[in-house]
Amino acid sequence: MLKAYADEHVQSAIVESLRKRGLDVVTVQERGRHATNDATLLALALEEKRILLTNDHDFLKLASVFSDQGEAFAPIFYWPQQRRSVGEVVRSVIRECATSDYRSACSRVYYL
Repeated sequence: MLKAYADEHVQSAIVESLRKRGLDVVTVQERGRHATNDATLLALALEEKRILLTNDHDFLKLASVFSDQGEAFAPIFYWPQQRRSVGEVVRSVIRECATSDYRSACSRVYYL
């Protein structure tokens, strides 16, 4: 199963629910990366072979820039914050993690 890096905007309930279901999730806060720029967070996720969990639309812009430049980036799992319940997000993340391998998931945005 894939591993995850949760952006600072991800609700703690989502992180805890994913952990209870066996997903290896670290958070920006746990890593002492609060207020780190998004490009650096994405690079760290790629370096550690983790997906990036976020509902920050700035990562979508960053993915577009990286794609246009032909640069690889960590898989981004994105959902609009106000439109999904914790359970819906958790189920979507687990489903995608169970059916994807890291190599094929890279440089893609998954809209949950």
